[in-house]
Amino acid sequence: MIRFCDGRGIDRLTEQAVEAFLAAIDERERRGEIGPTMRSALEKTARMMLQFQETGVVVWRRRRPASGLSTTGESVLIAFAESLRGELASSSARLAVCEARQFLRYLDSAGRTLGAATLDDVRGFLVAVGPRHTSGMGNTVWAIKRFFGFANRQGSSELKVQAMLARVGPRRARALPCFTPEETGRILAAIETGSPRGKRDYAMVRLALSTGLRCGDIVSLRLNQIDWRRDEIHLVQHKTSAPLTLPLSAEAGNAIADWVLHGRPVCETPEVFVRVYAPFVKLSGPTGALIMNWWLHKAGVSHQAHDGKTFHALRRTTGTRLVESGAELELAAQVLGHGQLASSRRYIALADESLRECCLPLDRFVPTMEGL
Repeated sequence: MIRFCDGRGIDRLTEQAVEAFLAAIDERERRGEIGPTMRSALEKTARMMLQFQETGVVVWRRRRPASGLSTTGESVLIAFAESLRGELASSSARLAVCEARQFLRYLDSAGRTLGAATLDDVRGFLVAVGPRHTSGMGNTVWAIKRFFGFANRQGSSELKVQAMLARVGPRRARALPCFTPEETGRILAAIETGSPRGKRDYAMVRLALSTGLRCGDIVSLRLNQIDWRRDEIHLVQHKTSAPLTLPLSAEAGNAIADWVLHGRPVCETPEVFVRVYAPFVKLSGPTGALIMNWWLHKAGVSHQAHDGKTFHALRRTTGTRLVESGAELELAAQVLGHGQLASSRRYIALADESLRECCLPLDRFVPTMEGL
């Protein structure tokens, strides 16, 4: 931003200067010099600098870049998002809106409008985004069907996509690993609880291992959601919007108490886990990944990209230990907050010893011609 202003003799930011800067980085993105993530970061930086110059302060909040849609597309997207309010969980609604936004951008880039969209446009969009969805196209197809259902009811499009998208290939799912008891012991032992950061990270890992909570639910956990008298946690899951009550183990409770009493900065933030450096706000973004990368290295646990050894692996570890202990699948689903048993069945694939007990003997099959 400074180089841009220096090169054009700009000594004071204005809205016009920021718009010129955004036009320049849009051109860089078009040429492939920067990606969308860098483009978003540059826009946020420019707008924060302008805000600081005008007001003398910067409000610490997430800033989403402009959608880049036409005025008509933006209005349709806003109406679609409003129609999903109350019908879907917040995370599912965000997924549907995100996929619809990508489709509208695809139409804009092709010079098409939603009202004039054809089945070839839908097919072309799915082919274009397919390489980015390595685990399957189920979510994308579901979102596009839902979006066109809304557009049909609203009168924005008469295109019927149900027949073309009636059948979707099965989702390609693989069983990701969990941590072994030896690895979890090494991770916990490696976390240095003498510092505020160590106290916070230790409490988060302990809580994840004892409850199986998702990282998003842990960073959103508020102080008033912990019932210290009953040793319970009461929260609403961020992913499913379903309420959940879980027991608070002594190990996790003591770790959280140590963080709150001796490590947590004095601040008005209602969340339990906050930044250890100003501004003392709720954790966000890649918190779980940063925590695990740091302490896995300290613990000497081998880790490489896409090997599944992430913060979410702590949740899989809890589910696996439940299954290995002989707990019914319904209980595991209840503890993990799964709405469907199918979500919990993935953890069975990780319980190797339990699966060996299910193997059928082959002694009843008579070998014929050196084969079964």
